[in-house]
Amino acid sequence: MARFRWPSVDGRGVLLTTAAQIVVRIRAERGLSMSSLAVLAGVPTSTISRIESGQVEPTLGMIRRIALGAGYHLHLQYYDLFSGKLEDHVVGATTAEGRNEGEDDPDR
Repeated sequence: MARFRWPSVDGRGVLLTTAAQIVVRIRAERGLSMSSLAVLAGVPTSTISRIESGQVEPTLGMIRRIALGAGYHLHLQYYDLFSGKLEDHVVGATTAEGRNEGEDDPDR
């Protein structure tokens, strides 16, 4: 599966942080129409449209579903303001062994 890092920057160096920007970027990277991405993610096309237009702020689970449908793992990285610690978490399907896909990934 391809890796897509967020936050990310677009071609102009603008930081992409909203769900709408993430979904638009995923579609552009894969060359998918809204309806194609919707089919791959198993959601209605209207859901993709509403996310991209900013009418709806999807749950993390929905973003994960869309990312996985397009062939991406959703990798979260967050900064703990209290401890100053940077944390990583791959949000993906679990394997038959019960661990998250990507746990053995040397790039983590």
